Amino acid sequence: MTFELPFELFARVLLALLSDVGNTTIARAFPWADEQLCRCGFKALGATSQTCIRNKRAVLVADLWGKAAGMVLWPPSHVDTAASRSLAQRLQASGSCCRYLIINCMALEYGELTWLSRCCCSVEMLQLRFFGPESFSSNMEWLDAWSHSLRRLSIQFWYDDCLGAPPIQEVTQYICRSCRSLEALWLKGIDWPKARIQIAAAIKNELLGAGKCLRRLSLEGSQPWPDDEINVMRAAGLVVEVCLLSDRTR
Repeated sequence: MTFELPFELFARVLLALLSDVGNTTIARAFPWADEQLCRCGFKALGATSQTCIRNKRAVLVADLWGKAAGMVLWPPSHVDTAASRSLAQRLQASGSCCRYLIINCMALEYGELTWLSRCCCSVEMLQLRFFGPESFSSNMEWLDAWSHSLRRLSIQFWYDDCLGAPPIQEVTQYICRSCRSLEALWLKGIDWPKARIQIAAAIKNELLGAGKCLRRLSLEGSQPWPDDEINVMRAAGLVVEVCLLSDRTR
């Protein structure tokens, strides 16, 4: 004997399981929001819609893809090629609803970061993990697309043992120059001396100018920051937090 929920009730249950990216608790938790909220949204909805025609129709009729796309972890993990391609198509259709996006840059294909910026054009909270030298694009097209919508941005810089360091100064400077609506910035992976020097130079050149909304800056890594550099930032009206880590793999 099988039991089926009424069509509308089934859709309402699915809706309740999806994270509300407009929830202030999620916004305040940035950039430490529970990844499971992302994994159990877009990816899980895709799996549910493939179980049977009835479920697929319930997802479409209730317009749940837009709600699921509000908070996305990309690329999806532990899915086969066909499922990944299907999710990419869904994201391309519903990505404009995305407000919270977590990206594992190490797992991206060439050009995928630019593609994401076009699909998810209204992202307000963005996490870039393992941002290494291969993630950098000289035209920074992906950041141009998000420059007017971003409110919170977290970048974990990644030093590649073979390719070396990402262009930290160029990236930080471009962020400070173009993201006029940015309110909070987290810079992580500051684990070698040149990284700290380049970030300090970028901030000095760009961050302290007029017309910026930035109020909070978090610096995380194994490199200590001199008090005089921190005091200059704080004198400009920034709330500066320094998190000193002894191990860059943490």
